[in-house]
Amino acid sequence: MRKSLLACMLLASSSVVAQQEPTMADLFKAMPDSLMPYLTTNNRLDMIDFMEANMKAEITNSLEGRTEMTALTADSLSLRMNEVLRIDMKKVQVETPVDSSLFVIQVRRTYQINEHQAEQIVDVYSSAWRLKDSRLERSTLMKRDEDLKTLPQF
Repeated sequence: MRKSLLACMLLASSSVVAQQEPTMADLFKAMPDSLMPYLTTNNRLDMIDFMEANMKAEITNSLEGRTEMTALTADSLSLRMNEVLRIDMKKVQVETPVDSSLFVIQVRRTYQINEHQAEQIVDVYSSAWRLKDSRLERSTLMKRDEDLKTLPQF
């Protein structure tokens, strides 16, 4: 009797743990290195540890540049990869008739060259980091007509 009660309690507690959704920190840790080649797994772990310790989460990436995690919540994070690139990640719930616990990871890359030239690319990944969709959301990298008129003539 006692053993069966203990087994039931263990089974119930393990099912609760199995149903917990991963946090954005968990997903960032599990992200394949190929998606951010100049951030190693150790770099990502260090930034998460620094954020959890309320420290500045800045590391030296593998290109010898500085990368900083500027925000980390249970469902989102923000990275300043360098002077030009910012990456924002968000865990987004997907409602289906069968299962409401499904989610995707939205990764927004913002390239800001100056106040007039910027580009945003949004990638959507499955929870296993498989690319589902990619789109150019906004781009002002093309020169405007009035800018082209002021270029020096050769």
